[in-house]
Amino acid sequence: MKFLTLLTLILLAMARLTAPLSAAPAQAPDVDVVVVGGGLAGLLTAYELEKKGVSTAVLEAGPRLGGRIQTADYGNGLEAEFGMQEIWEKNPLLGVVKELGLETEATDDAYSSLIIDGTLYPFIQGSRKEFFETLFSAEERRVFDGVIAEMEDLYREATARGLTSRTRALQDVSYADWLVSRRLPRKVEQALRLIIEVELAARSEQFSALSAILEWRVFLFGGERNYHVKGGNSGVIAGLASRLRGPVQVNAEVVAVKRVPQAGGSFDCEVAYQAGREIRQMRSKAVVVAIPWLRLHGVQFDPPLGEARWNAIDTLGRGQYTVLHFIMSTEATKLWSVDNGASPFPILSNGPLGVIYGPHGKSNSAGEMVFGLLVYGPEAQAHHMKPRDATRDDVLAELDKLYPGFSKQVRAAYIYGYHPGSVAYWPPGRSPLDEGSTLLRQPSDALFLAGDWLYNSHAEGAALAGFQTAKDVAAFLKK
Repeated sequence: MKFLTLLTLILLAMARLTAPLSAAPAQAPDVDVVVVGGGLAGLLTAYELEKKGVSTAVLEAGPRLGGRIQTADYGNGLEAEFGMQEIWEKNPLLGVVKELGLETEATDDAYSSLIIDGTLYPFIQGSRKEFFETLFSAEERRVFDGVIAEMEDLYREATARGLTSRTRALQDVSYADWLVSRRLPRKVEQALRLIIEVELAARSEQFSALSAILEWRVFLFGGERNYHVKGGNSGVIAGLASRLRGPVQVNAEVVAVKRVPQAGGSFDCEVAYQAGREIRQMRSKAVVVAIPWLRLHGVQFDPPLGEARWNAIDTLGRGQYTVLHFIMSTEATKLWSVDNGASPFPILSNGPLGVIYGPHGKSNSAGEMVFGLLVYGPEAQAHHMKPRDATRDDVLAELDKLYPGFSKQVRAAYIYGYHPGSVAYWPPGRSPLDEGSTLLRQPSDALFLAGDWLYNSHAEGAALAGFQTAKDVAAFLKK
C-alpha cells in the first residue's frame, strides 16, 4: 500500500513536470521598439519612429555607431572617409542631412576618369561631352549612347512594372553575358563593365544584368550629382544619434530575439544581448534587426525566420571593398598634375588599385594630405588572408608604376576592410525586385529586417530601408 501511494505521488509529480506550462502574462515592455544595429539603417529607423511618437532603444554590437559610414580623423586637420564616400542626388538621406542642419558640398560628376587596357583617360575637360569625345571614337560614342538609352528604358520598365517577361530575362543572366550578347566595341564594353563593377564590388560575371541596370540609375537620365557632408559624412551618424531620446548602447551584441504572440494580435518581444560577460534582456512590442545580412546568422530567432527567408539571404553575393589611406607630402601633387591644372581624380580601374580617389579634403599646415583608394572585388577579397604590410607594399608598388616616386612621398598608411563582405550583390537569378527580396522586406511576427541589402548596394538602400521600416513598424503598432 505504501508502495502504491509513493508510486502515485511520483506519477503525479511527473505529470506536473511534463504538463505544458500556461503562458505567463507579458511583462511591460521597456520600449515600443528595439532596434538592433547602429548603422545608418538602424539609426534612421529609430529617428523616424521617434518622430512618430514611438519609443526606441538602439543596440549596437561594435564599439562605435555608423556601420560603414566612418570618417577617419588623423589629427592636425587631416580627415578622410573610409566608409560612405558620397551621397547621390536622389538619395532621400539628403533630406535628413538638411533636417539635421548639416551643410553639404557638391563633389564630382557622376562619371569619372577611366583606366582601360592600361591607358588612362582622364576626365579633366570642362564637360562630360568633351570627356566622351576623348574617350570614344564617333562610332563608339554612338554605340555607348545606344546602350545607355536601352538601360534607361529597361530601368523605367523595371521600376514601374517589376518583373515582366523582359526584366525577368535580365534577372536570369549575368551582366557580363548581357553585354557580350550585344557585340560591343571593346572599349565600350570595358567602360560599361568598369563603371558598375565599382558600385557592386564584384565582377560583371557575378551579378545579374537586372541588378546592374538598377544600380546604373545614378549614371542614367543625365546622371546625378553627388554630395559630401562638410566636416565628414560621420556627421550624419552623430546628428541622428544626438536626436534620439531613447537609449543608444554600443558594445551590446544581440544574440537572441524572441517574439511571443499575445491577445489581439500584439507580441511580447524579448531581445537578449551581451554586454561584457553579462547577458541582458530588453522587452518591446516589436524588433527591427538592421545589421548586415552576413551577421544575421549570429542571432537566434524564435520563431525562426524560415527556410524561404534564409534562402533569400544566403543567395546574396558578397561584394568586397578595402580602403587605403596614405598620409603623404603635398609635394606629391606634381606626380599627377595634368594639363590646365585640373585633377584627374577619381580614377576607376579594374586592377589592384580599384578606385583611385586621390587627395581627400584639405592639406594641413605641415604640408600633409590624405590620398585614398577603394579596392574592390576579388582583389579586396584577397586582402583578408594577406598581411596588412604586404597589402600596403603591393599597392604602393602599383602606384609607383602609375606615378613614379609615389611611395617616397608616403609617411604613413592605414587600411580598412569588412570581413566577410562589404555590400550585397545579386547573382544571376536574383535581383532586388525578386520574390526573395520582396519577402525579406515584409515583417515576420513583429520582426522587421532593415538594411541597404534589401534595396541596393549602398547608402541609398539603407536610407530607403530606414524610412520604409519606420512606416511599417508604426502601422503595425497601431493595429
